[in-house]
Amino acid sequence: MQGLIEEVRPGQLVSSTQGRDVGRYYLVVNVLGNSFVTVTDGEYRGIEKPKRKNIKHLKFYQLYSEVIGTKLAAQIKITNADIMSEMAEMIRKLQE
Repeated sequence: MQGLIEEVRPGQLVSSTQGRDVGRYYLVVNVLGNSFVTVTDGEYRGIEKPKRKNIKHLKFYQLYSEVIGTKLAAQIKITNADIMSEMAEMIRKLQE
């Protein structure tokens, strides 16, 4: 596991290390107990149907979207376009 579950928060950038989606980037939508989170990429996995992933199968990055995190905490509607644009910016920062 790359990070402790206490560090995981909605809006955080992660990537898959296991399964058929290996290497795909996601944003954490919700933390489900100690072992699982739900994630979305806004494209293949929309916000309306997030993917449930074991945290052991994810790589956690220090990048966090304040906009998405705040909207999720306040239960404000988020569009897939919002997620894709935030992720694009975060991935660009990651690759610099």
